[in-house]
Amino acid sequence: MANALPQSLGAQLAYPDRQVISLSGDGGIAMLLGELLSPRQLELPVKVVVFKNDSLAFVTLEMVAAGFLDFATDLTNPDFAALASSAGMLGLSVTSPEQVRPALTQAFRHPGPALVEVAVSRQEVVLPPSIDLELVRKFDLLVVKAVLSGRGDEVVDLAKTNWWR
Repeated sequence: MANALPQSLGAQLAYPDRQVISLSGDGGIAMLLGELLSPRQLELPVKVVVFKNDSLAFVTLEMVAAGFLDFATDLTNPDFAALASSAGMLGLSVTSPEQVRPALTQAFRHPGPALVEVAVSRQEVVLPPSIDLELVRKFDLLVVKAVLSGRGDEVVDLAKTNWWR
């Protein structure tokens, strides 16, 4: 976790004539928040896209894949776009799908560093490369645990977000 931004800075230094983009989760950016000062300080035109779902989503995914209910993966995030602006970067915030293309276009046209914070659904499932019977069994176990522990509303939200749209 937290390697996208520092690696993008190194890539931009190594290839100054190419556009480098950091695709970062909110947890990773929060862990290395001080790195947001570096693109401006080093005058690097890195573009940073932050997927903001207010959670350590990859940790949650690993827990779910193992059949465990998530625990202690919630984040209380700052306004990353405002932080980027205060660090001298272009900071943009996206809260709906129709805002994504205009915000990215603006960021890529900006000659210096830019950060685009994109609100995404916490329940959006990232599927593994292959699904086997063991993974299905663990997911079934997760659903039963969620319902029995009073978190059935999360199962319904998961289904609405991923299958019933």
